[in-house]
Amino acid sequence: MTAAGALRPTELLRRAQQLARPPERVLDPLDMGASRHTRHSFARSFLRTAAAQHWTVRRESWDVDARGRGEAAYRVDADGHELWFLAFSTLLPEEQRTDRVVADAWDVTAALVEGPCDERRRAELRAQVPLQEEGRADARTLVWTRANRSRRFFDYVVDRLAEGLQPEPEAMGDAAYVLRSTAFYSNGKFGLADFDSLGDDHPLRLPYRAQMLTAWLLRELSYDLVEHCAAARSPLAVRLTGDWRCYLGLGNATGLGMVPFVINHPRVLDAWCAVRELPLAHALHDPTSPQGARTARVRDLLERARDYFRERDTLATAPYLPGPLLAGQLDELAALLDEYRETGSIRGEPTDRAWHTLHASADEIGPEARGVLCSLLVEAYDELDADVEKLLHCDQQLTVEPAQTCGALRAMALDRYNWVRRFDFDDSTQQTYFWFSSVNNEEPRRGRRGIDPGEHVEHPVDIARSVNEMLDDLAAVTADDRPVADFLLSHPWHRAAVARVQSLAGLPYAEVRANLLARDFLPLHVQRFQLALYGMDNYSPQSTDWLRVTLFCGAPRPSDIAAGREHDWLFARKPRKDAP
Repeated sequence: MTAAGALRPTELLRRAQQLARPPERVLDPLDMGASRHTRHSFARSFLRTAAAQHWTVRRESWDVDARGRGEAAYRVDADGHELWFLAFSTLLPEEQRTDRVVADAWDVTAALVEGPCDERRRAELRAQVPLQEEGRADARTLVWTRANRSRRFFDYVVDRLAEGLQPEPEAMGDAAYVLRSTAFYSNGKFGLADFDSLGDDHPLRLPYRAQMLTAWLLRELSYDLVEHCAAARSPLAVRLTGDWRCYLGLGNATGLGMVPFVINHPRVLDAWCAVRELPLAHALHDPTSPQGARTARVRDLLERARDYFRERDTLATAPYLPGPLLAGQLDELAALLDEYRETGSIRGEPTDRAWHTLHASADEIGPEARGVLCSLLVEAYDELDADVEKLLHCDQQLTVEPAQTCGALRAMALDRYNWVRRFDFDDSTQQTYFWFSSVNNEEPRRGRRGIDPGEHVEHPVDIARSVNEMLDDLAAVTADDRPVADFLLSHPWHRAAVARVQSLAGLPYAEVRANLLARDFLPLHVQRFQLALYGMDNYSPQSTDWLRVTLFCGAPRPSDIAAGREHDWLFARKPRKDAP
C-alpha cells in the first residue's frame, strides 16, 4: 500500500486541497471546455450507490398500445425507501418535436414521486404531469421530466427488432439513443418538493441524485417502448441483447441557461470544481510503480479511450477535436506510459510519480488530451468516493459584512479578483453581449449590445465588469478605515459585488475566469464543464450556444443494479457489428 493509501480519506482530501491545480488553470474556459465525465460525475456516483445498496426497479403496470401510446408505472425500492416513476407516452407529429425547453407537447412526460402511489394519486398525476409548465405538482412529487422520440433512431430500432435483428452500429451513429430528454424540473418548481425537506437518511438527499434516477428510469422506459412496439408488430421480434442490452443512452440537448447558473451559484461552482480537482490532485501525487495494478488499470483504460474516440468518426464536434484526432493524441500518451512500464522512465527520465509526469505531457499535447487523461487517472482511485460526495452540500448565501474596512475589501478583491483587471471595458469588444431572459419563453439569451432589444432587463452575470467598477470606486476612497457600510451608502450599485467578494473569500474555485460579455466568450466551454459533471458525453455542438449529448450510454440496467453490478462503463465501446 502506498503512503497515501495509509491515510484516512478525510486526510487525503485535506492533502489534496494543498496539491490541487490553481484556480487560474481550473477555471480557464479552455480548460473547462475539455472536461470529461469521471467516476465522481453525478450519473456514475448515483449508479455506484444504487448498486452497492441493491436498489430494485419493478415495472408495476404497462398500459401501452402497439404504437407506444399509454401509461407505465415503475416502483423503486431505494434502500428501503419506496419511490415511483410514472410515465405518460403519446406519439407526436414530427413537426411538433423540438429540442427547445419551451414547447407545449412531448412524446413522453413523466414524474418521480414518493410512494405509495395508489390509483387516486395516479389520476392526479395523469391530469397534471402531461401539462408540464401549465400543470401543478404536489409536495410528494420530486421531479417532472419530458422527452421526445428520436426521429432518426426510434423507428429504426423498432423495425430491426421486429425483424428479429439487432441494430446495425453504423446506422445508429456515434451517439445512440431512442428518447431525447428536454428538461428535468425539481426543487420547488410548479409546486414540486423542496429538496431541503429530504432527511439525512433519504436516498436522494445528495444534489442531483433525484434527477439522475429520473433520467435513468426514462432511459429504461425507452428500452421498454421500442421492445414493446417491435413485439406488437411481429411475432419474430427480439429484445435488445448482447452488446446492445446496455449501449443505448438517453439523448439530451442543452443551451445557454446553464451558463448563468454557475455564475449565480458560485458556491456550487466551487464545490463542483472540488469534486473534479481534489481526486485528480490525489492521483497525480500518488507514488506509482511500473508493474503496479493501478498502472496496468490506467493503461487498459487508455486503450479503451483510444478505441472509443477513434470509432467516433462521424460525430460533429467543432470547435472541439474530432474523435480520431483526439485518439491520435492519446496514442502519444500511451507510448509514454508503455515506456514507463518497460523502463520506469518517461522520456528517459526515471520517475516514481508517473501520473504527474504524464499529466504534464498531456497538458503540452492539448487540453482535450489532458481532460481524457484526468478521467482515466481518477478512475483508478476509489478510496475518496464517499468523502467526495459530501463536498456537494454547500451554503449558497452571499451576504455583506458592513463593518469591514474599505482598505481590507480592496486588498481582498485585488488578491482574489485581480484577474478581472486584464479586461479593458473601454474596449467595445469586451461588452459586445448582454444576457437576458426572453419574455416569450423565459429562456436565457445573449443579445448584441446597442443592436438587440432587452438591455433594460440585463442579467447581472457581468462579474468581471462589476468587480472592476467596484475596484475603481474603492481606489478613490482616501480613508482605508472607512467602513464598507459607508461606502455602500454612496455606492449602492456595488452591493452585489461587495457581497460576492466578501462571501467567497477562501473559496478557490467560485469564479469562472472569463468576461461573459466579451465578443470572444464561448458559452460551450462552461456548458461542457457542467455536462461532464452530470455524466454526459458525446458532445456535439450545434452552434456557439447549444449542443447535443448523451447520458448513461453503456450504463447498467435495473437487473444489474439489483444484483450489485455497477459494471465498468467509462467510454463504452460501440456494439460489434456481428453482435447478436
